Amino acid sequence: MKLLKKKYDYIDKLIQNKRFNEALTELEDINPSLLDGEDYACYCLFRAEAELWLGNYRIDEILIKAIQFFKGSSNNELYARSKYVYGCQLVSLGKHLEAREVLMESYLNFKRCDNLKAVSRVLNRLAFVQFNTGAVNDAISSLNQSININRELGNWDNIVLLQRNLASVYFMSGSLNKAIKIFKRKNGKAEIRKEQDQFRYYLRYSMALALLGYTDKAETIISKTVALSNEFRREKASYYEYLGWIYYLDGKFKAAEKTLKTGIELSMKIAPESALISQTKRLLADAYIGQEKFDKAQKTAEEALVVAEKINERVEIAGCYRVFARVPTHNGEQKKAREWYRKACEIFALIQSRYELAVTRYLMATSGLYDAGERSALLYMAREYFVSENVKPYIKKVDKAISENPRPRKPTIKPEGFEYTFIAIHSKTKKIVELAENIAPADMNVLLTGPTGCGKDQLARYIHACSGRAGRLVTINSAAIPESMIESELFGYKKGAFTGADRDKTGLFELADNGTFYLNEIADSTMAFQAKLLEVIETKTVRRLGDGSSRKINIRIIAATNHDLEKQIRERKFRLDLYHRLNEIPIKLSALSERLEDIPELVKYFLKSINFNGNFKTDEFRKFCQYLSGRDWLAPDSGNVRELKSMVNRIHHLAKGDLSIMIDLLKDYDKGNESERDDLIRALIDTDWNQRETARLLGLTEGGVRYRIKKYKLKKEDFIKTGA
Repeated sequence: MKLLKKKYDYIDKLIQNKRFNEALTELEDINPSLLDGEDYACYCLFRAEAELWLGNYRIDEILIKAIQFFKGSSNNELYARSKYVYGCQLVSLGKHLEAREVLMESYLNFKRCDNLKAVSRVLNRLAFVQFNTGAVNDAISSLNQSININRELGNWDNIVLLQRNLASVYFMSGSLNKAIKIFKRKNGKAEIRKEQDQFRYYLRYSMALALLGYTDKAETIISKTVALSNEFRREKASYYEYLGWIYYLDGKFKAAEKTLKTGIELSMKIAPESALISQTKRLLADAYIGQEKFDKAQKTAEEALVVAEKINERVEIAGCYRVFARVPTHNGEQKKAREWYRKACEIFALIQSRYELAVTRYLMATSGLYDAGERSALLYMAREYFVSENVKPYIKKVDKAISENPRPRKPTIKPEGFEYTFIAIHSKTKKIVELAENIAPADMNVLLTGPTGCGKDQLARYIHACSGRAGRLVTINSAAIPESMIESELFGYKKGAFTGADRDKTGLFELADNGTFYLNEIADSTMAFQAKLLEVIETKTVRRLGDGSSRKINIRIIAATNHDLEKQIRERKFRLDLYHRLNEIPIKLSALSERLEDIPELVKYFLKSINFNGNFKTDEFRKFCQYLSGRDWLAPDSGNVRELKSMVNRIHHLAKGDLSIMIDLLKDYDKGNESERDDLIRALIDTDWNQRETARLLGLTEGGVRYRIKKYKLKKEDFIKTGA
């Protein structure tokens, strides 16, 4: 056994030094049938690890045996290592969701062993997986953690490589200026030593510049990679791929075609089923479209898609879908083109590839496939990104397209008498209102997100008011309909459809025909509700219970939630396909604490709505607003605008509209919060200690109510005993 341990130590050293062929040769001298226990598990781990890094990406049964053994042992180090190898195998096969869970387990076990070097390595690979599953912020966090670990260990050479990976994540997610800032950063002790790493650095740097429109600078920088790539075949192929991409962005489609073909020839010799092939072929398809060679574009994109799907390279899968949309657009197949565009947008949005998503939206808007309202929505969303990154070539294109597109309708007062408006003073809020006005005339669905009470309901009304739709705004609480009543409430029923159906009833979907269907708290809806909603979105038809025929409806859906829907999708609480249908136009509202400038105007609006007759230009009113702006209810668990409205109404009522008394009441709140405590007690009594209803009455979140109950040490039984 001592002899075997010595051999294993040697094999392990070979693997650590990346001498994998030699490690396999040494393993061939060992007869696994004579091994058991930890000896056999180590043999399985070392063999799987060496084969993985030599390109054997299959899920090897011998590795599973090693994992099973080490899981039941006390050797956390080898268990973590075997899970890391398994995670890398899954990554290589494109199984990113599975890989994420496996690598996270590896990370936690290496952390328990205090093996910082291994923790750093796992974080780097985990970041790649997180990016590919759309968790861009998690990927950035993982890389920053890894950088900090290497800084602590003094591994300066690793730092620059990790920073390059961080810049790549920014680059691929569309944060081009952040990527360039890192590329230009001086790294002190860290430097790029390996020629291959220098090559990758210049490659990404040049492309970030090219995407921003600096193609001349990009060509100058990428020329530095020529000498570096001559020694490495894969790097040489990448050089032609990226140079062809730069030519394409510069409108040099023939030069792009020639360069990309050279890259494909090299790639086919070294990696015929890699991202290198799928991306280069997809770019070639784009170059063909630039020359109006649509048949060649279709064929080339189909070839690229075969490879991209094998390795689950989702950026390229979406890129191929975009090519498939542009070809039928040319051929006049509008329905097919729109469907391919929709699929491309879904993927780009899911993985947060913002540059590619914006480009796709611009192409959609200028394709002639969409009406004026949809064009306006697509152009505005594309412009929002291009302006945020200062992508000058596309800003010019989008502005030109916007100037040629009919202006959206302005809001009108609805006959119900409710003032459909949205207060916007802060720059963030103004952008939201501008977006709402521009996307309102479109038929595309809208997903509103943001904390409780931030104004989602009001924004939904405002979008409907701006839409010009002739029908009603129908609002429902998605969580409030019992599962047994979903069909009868949503679809309605015919007389006699079931016991108690003594008349025809129009369903909620039909009530919203030619109007807007607003779904509040969509994240809390049941799976049955989600399935019915998805069916209506896809078919645009409803059928009443007991009715043999379906009815066509024309509705625009706005959904709202204060939950993290992507997290709920991962936890299988929300349907991914429904999320894509609802998230055609995403709008995120900020908490009131992030837009304090809105408060004075909101206060004016609330006071006017309750017939306040005071002067808004006095020092007293300004002082009143200043007090409100400093309230602790602006904390994250507060009710935001809803709580502000509740407080203004309450204080106005108590002070009978006298501003000086209203200010004194606010001071009382600040001194001892007795009024806050009393209001809470009254609401709890009125609702029979129903915390959800109490939250609604006070304009708080349920968490805010629980916090105040704890803060004032209130107990339900005390209320019952004392009759307080």
